[in-house]
Amino acid sequence: MQSEALRNIRTMRQVKTSLDLVKNQRVKTTNSLSRTEEEVAHLLSLTDRQVEQTLAKERKRSAAMEASIDKSRQRLLRARDKLAATINKNRALTELRHELQQARLEGRNPTSEKVKVPTRKPKLRQVELKY
Repeated sequence: MQSEALRNIRTMRQVKTSLDLVKNQRVKTTNSLSRTEEEVAHLLSLTDRQVEQTLAKERKRSAAMEASIDKSRQRLLRARDKLAATINKNRALTELRHELQQARLEGRNPTSEKVKVPTRKPKLRQVELKY
């Protein structure tokens, strides 16, 4: 037999707060009750003259903010590319120095022999940076 106590539990998404209820209600004053539908439609259609200016200003501000964000992203990518190139160069130098040390330890003369120098070009963003 199923428990009847747990059937009617409401989650937080199903419960409406009093603030949500008030937001959806229209204020019913004596003046609003006496208005006709045409008056209500007319009053809703009226707009302030400065609304278009305000909206244009907000669009311009938003576009400037997007441009600033894009510029910051590009600067960050350039800095990461530069750092990755430096890391790749240092890695190649470390490999070369390690090979030279191995040759010296084995008794070979690294200056008389031609030591294999890495000729590959470092790819940009070859190193994964972790922050």
